[in-house]
Amino acid sequence: MNTKKTLSTAAITALPSGIRRMFELAKNYPDAINLTLGEPGFDTPPGIVQAAIKGLCDKKTKYTPNAGICELREAIAYKLRTENGISCDPDKNLIVTAGATQALMLAMVTLVNPGDEVIIQGPNWPDYRGQIDMVNAKTVYARVSEKNGFKMTADIIEPLITEKTKLIIINSPSNPTGGVLDYEDLCEIAELVKKYKLFVISDEPYEKLVYDGFRQKSLASIEGLEDYVLTINSLSKTFAMTGFRVGYICANEHITENLIKLHENMIASVPEPMQLAAAEAILHGEEDVRRMVEYYDRNRRLMVDGLNSIRGFSCLAPRGAFYVFPSIRDFKMSSCEAAEYILEKTHVVTSPGSAFGDGGEGYIRICYASKHENIKEALARMRTAFGEK
Repeated sequence: MNTKKTLSTAAITALPSGIRRMFELAKNYPDAINLTLGEPGFDTPPGIVQAAIKGLCDKKTKYTPNAGICELREAIAYKLRTENGISCDPDKNLIVTAGATQALMLAMVTLVNPGDEVIIQGPNWPDYRGQIDMVNAKTVYARVSEKNGFKMTADIIEPLITEKTKLIIINSPSNPTGGVLDYEDLCEIAELVKKYKLFVISDEPYEKLVYDGFRQKSLASIEGLEDYVLTINSLSKTFAMTGFRVGYICANEHITENLIKLHENMIASVPEPMQLAAAEAILHGEEDVRRMVEYYDRNRRLMVDGLNSIRGFSCLAPRGAFYVFPSIRDFKMSSCEAAEYILEKTHVVTSPGSAFGDGGEGYIRICYASKHENIKEALARMRTAFGEK
């Protein structure tokens, strides 16, 4: 039997991960320094871990309400009101999800029909394209560039809007570029949303990982967008909780009611000990975040200065997240060839820009959330292999 005939189009056409491919190639180099995955370089803070352990010891091992436990929803609503300026009723506007990834998929199946168009930034986090394909919609790329700090602004978005456009996804700070949207940029996007009455997902998992005194604003804080914006966030990056798989969506009551119905069909609910840990993080983890951001900033400066001193690289300083997206055009290779060449010559693992979709070619992504010593060693190896400018 031809197995392919039994599989879905989404499964057959899904693109393999260029990031994971480099991860696999690195296994051939025992001394490899892996700077590919967006994994915080810290253990989960002890207080958060203890909250999860206490939940298990207290036998919090049953199903929870689909929307999440009250303690966590109240903590999230408080955080959104006080930090983001978003009006949020914990009983009407929130749903707890299995990380931001499931939140995005849940939002996608709630909002988007087959044939609809979804505008995303190019380059972008690859899962956006994968999830759009899974709901049989069409991806439309809003190409960004170094010239404006890799920002997906209203003037780039508007020419792409058609009668089939259903959804725009914004991601600030951005993976993979580290670009951020200023408040003025958000206000201009807000006017587009009102004009065309489009849904927007504001994907904000890196909101606290910002530098040089910048503070990221939320699109949903702008008046008049209550019916259109879904704010998605997670605790993975901010609190070094990638394995806990806790995220959330804040939206208007009508959207949330439908999110909850479909959430039941996906995972039903998130484990309660993980939710209790998330509440602890939101309410008491701010000092841990401050400490981690200071560490990432030190690595960011080291990485940018180091790459710009090495022949073949040109690196814009990111304003957020924990990635750099340097140009490698001087290598006269594709991004896949350059990433493999760097791995072969230096045993440093990076991700090819082409893995991040339209606009990624000519760049590589490097995660600087690793240990400071690893960043220094990686730069030293590349400087030895390729020389200084």
